[in-house]
Amino acid sequence: MMKLFSLILSAFLFIAPFQSLYAATNKDGLTKIDGVAAIVDSSAILDSDIRARFDVVKNRVPGGQMTANIRHQILNQLIDETLMANYATNVGMQVSSSEVDQAIQGVAKRMNLDLNGLKNALKQQGIDYSRYRAQIKKEILINDIKREIIRKRISITDQEVNDYLSANANQAKGKDEVHLYHILIRAANPDEAKAKIEAIAKKIHSKKDFINQAIASSDGQFAIEGGDIGWRPLNELPPLFVKAIAGKKDGTLVGPLQSPAGFHLLWIDGKRSASQTIQQQTEVSHILLRSNAIRDEAQTKALAESLYKQLKNGADFATLAKKYSEDEGSTLQGGSLGWVSPGTMIPKFQQEMDETPIGHISRPFKTKFGWHILKVEARRKEDISQKVLRAKARQALIAQKQDAVLNNWLGELKADAFIDIKEGN
Repeated sequence: MMKLFSLILSAFLFIAPFQSLYAATNKDGLTKIDGVAAIVDSSAILDSDIRARFDVVKNRVPGGQMTANIRHQILNQLIDETLMANYATNVGMQVSSSEVDQAIQGVAKRMNLDLNGLKNALKQQGIDYSRYRAQIKKEILINDIKREIIRKRISITDQEVNDYLSANANQAKGKDEVHLYHILIRAANPDEAKAKIEAIAKKIHSKKDFINQAIASSDGQFAIEGGDIGWRPLNELPPLFVKAIAGKKDGTLVGPLQSPAGFHLLWIDGKRSASQTIQQQTEVSHILLRSNAIRDEAQTKALAESLYKQLKNGADFATLAKKYSEDEGSTLQGGSLGWVSPGTMIPKFQQEMDETPIGHISRPFKTKFGWHILKVEARRKEDISQKVLRAKARQALIAQKQDAVLNNWLGELKADAFIDIKEGN
């Protein structure tokens, strides 16, 4: 759903407060040092923010110049990020310093650097480390709120899973993956959109051509990245895409394809088969408590400690979960999350789950979602089973629906927000 580390040097934007727009310089008063490109609710997006984001991708832009279309794409991207981050903050989501540290260490490791080496690499690119850290934090926050929206708004029935497995017996195993680049032209006027994407297709003779056209013209989510959507399992792609790329070789241009979203072009950059491995799964239950207008953070922590003492004294976990837990997805099941695979949960939850012995209860611990108490019911190791196969099918169905759900959610945010794009943007 989200490539947190894919743009190593793109995560440095910091939405500055209004007071940073001006600085006292002489007896005449204040001198403007930056322009406001847009205002999103109480947040300002500055001209310097757009320039900073462009500096990351300019080496991939033909001529290295910021055209009006590229500026428009970047500004829209920054507006979307600001809306999502503000919403996450407003509903009480938080990102801890340790999560940011872990993410940055992951970036450094992928670049075969230590932290000081990463800082030096950023400095050589003209990127301030504090800004980089702030953007990493925002990216984590945005990814977390997207996952939460997907969890709340997408429900997959057993019948949908059965139908999917019947229709995609081979693909549902999740073996085949493809690396795609994508161009989208939205179809406000279908005839104009079709003509535009056909003209773009005629200009593409190589991967480099595709990337250039994506940056210059695409309306897709990854336009600034040259349309690169990364490696995706076939069963997580829209059926329209899967059918179109079937039997096609690497380095092939596919399309134009038409969907309700508009017209698409695809570039196949590679295919591979993912290896299957034995999974260690944990059966776990949890209680989640969130601070709110009635119960502040200290009181929420105190309640968590009180429940922990009751559990240690023999109270029934499921009974307390049904009474107190605020996780909508598991409360009615007595807090049961079922069998959990590695990487499913956020790092802190995964760590506490892994360190808690079978049959034991963890001490209360805090994540961005609130205060948790978990109980490990059992563990198992197994290869792909029917249950795991169904879980993969469910994940694939969610992946097929998530783009539309997130687009609708973002549309709701825009409809409710105050967005003032300044003249010339």
